[in-house]
Amino acid sequence: MKKEITGYPSIDRPWLKYYSEEAIQAELPECTILQYIKNKNTNNLSGIALNYFGNRITYREFFKNIDKVAKAFYAIGIREGDIVTIASMHTPETIYIIYGLNKIGAVANMVYLTLSASEIIENIKSTDSKAFIYLAMIQEKGKAIEKELPDIKTILLDVSNSMPWYLKCAYKLKNKKDISGKAYSFKNFLSLGEDVVVKDIPYTKNDPAVIVYTSGTTGVPKGVVLSNDNLNAVAEQYSYAMFDFRMGDVFMDIIPPFLGYGISIGIHLPLALGMESALWLDIEPKKVVQAFKRIKPRHFVSGPVIVNQMLENNIKDMKFLSTFAGGGESFSIEQEKKVNSLLHDKGYSGNYLTGYGMTECCATVCTGMPGIYKEGTLGIPLPKVNVKIVNPKDGQEQRYGEEGEICFHAPNVMTGYFKNPQETDNIIKTHTDGKKWIHTGDLGSVDQEGFLTFHGRIKKIYLTKGNDNSVYKLFPMQIENELIKNEDVLECGVIVVPDQEKIHVAIAFVRAKVGLDEDIVREKIMKFSRTHLPGHAVPQKIVLIEKMPYTQSNKIDYKKLEEKYREEF
Repeated sequence: MKKEITGYPSIDRPWLKYYSEEAIQAELPECTILQYIKNKNTNNLSGIALNYFGNRITYREFFKNIDKVAKAFYAIGIREGDIVTIASMHTPETIYIIYGLNKIGAVANMVYLTLSASEIIENIKSTDSKAFIYLAMIQEKGKAIEKELPDIKTILLDVSNSMPWYLKCAYKLKNKKDISGKAYSFKNFLSLGEDVVVKDIPYTKNDPAVIVYTSGTTGVPKGVVLSNDNLNAVAEQYSYAMFDFRMGDVFMDIIPPFLGYGISIGIHLPLALGMESALWLDIEPKKVVQAFKRIKPRHFVSGPVIVNQMLENNIKDMKFLSTFAGGGESFSIEQEKKVNSLLHDKGYSGNYLTGYGMTECCATVCTGMPGIYKEGTLGIPLPKVNVKIVNPKDGQEQRYGEEGEICFHAPNVMTGYFKNPQETDNIIKTHTDGKKWIHTGDLGSVDQEGFLTFHGRIKKIYLTKGNDNSVYKLFPMQIENELIKNEDVLECGVIVVPDQEKIHVAIAFVRAKVGLDEDIVREKIMKFSRTHLPGHAVPQKIVLIEKMPYTQSNKIDYKKLEEKYREEF
């Protein structure tokens, strides 16, 4: 009997037609994130888990190192439920620490490396962290934290620890670090646990695994508590998605581990699927490009800023790629066309795949997939995810193609914000169907094929006046999407500032093609704006910028653009 179409996405769930019955009916795992990886790699112990500058670490070695870390934590008094704060990047030691804490039931609190010493101190205090682990590159901050918090255990990580000997020697000669002080070196830390015996803490549903933080682009960063179930749900759903993931594939992700995407997709996913995770530290675009050429990953995950750099550089061959995907800011349709055209010229047979999510959902709920792709969209929901588009004013569900707030019901939705039940209740709400839905604060629509289209943030809609003195809505994203179509524009970020006469006006920051006369290009872009945008949306100023600022989560840093505007104008 043919299913009746209601016209409401959350009821019809048209995206399910792309998945197998096995994917739809699959039971989600009930175990810790460490146990999940162990279960998936029982027969893959000789396979490569991590590739760090050419040092290939097998799954057997990987699990042994995790055990050593767990013993060392137990030796310094870390127990089930304790929180340990980590400020680090993609090093093998960082990954051992995350899963070592998981083995004994403790929680990894992942903080941004860019935080100041005082901000990290405040975070450690607010989470009641029992230990602090940090990279030598922020040692000055580390020493300040040790001085302020003399009772906390500290561990110093050196990025060269797991490098091949010849690279380690070269690195240490170039980067002489003072490792004196109270912090344990990683080697000394491990030695503490040599005679300790620990057992895996039994799984309990919704037990926290990690705390990661929102980007703060729309307010103060909040601690997002992700459980074992959340992270495992993402990995399990991707195992049924239409990606050609194979055990032993080389997977390269450069999104840092202190981001939700970096944890769920960058670390947990490839390990859960038995792939070889190629770790890379330096997120400077040109160095990423160099690493990409050398490593030749089968799957590569990045953000728009890296993608743009890659395509501007001379990468001749991408035939080895099976997946080229990104997170962070989405491309406009025009950008997407340009990117795909260049990729196809380089031998990549697929398309640049974008997805959608937020830190609160392990950074992913929708994704484009090979063969399931529609230009200008963010793909389809994962098989265990349901999406609902609701009218922000009355909460009623919208039909296909109608704009509203994007809401999700999914197993990868966080357990809540750390020690912030009020903010949790503001974003996760029980609907009339009795289910809990997360309200994203984003505007979008779902078409009859099940594809999600992003329209912009609710908070980024402003009121302005047109020349006819009527009040209009001003959408920064609409302006960006039009300006990027101009042949001289490489990147564009639009901010909105108050103006007494027009209520709000748009200011467009543009990275233009190199070598163009600034006055001429400003005039050309302004002329283009007047032709392609409604009068009320034409930017008041076009500001040329050499380098677009990005957050560490690969999103345009609008706060820095606003600061730049205040400083210069």
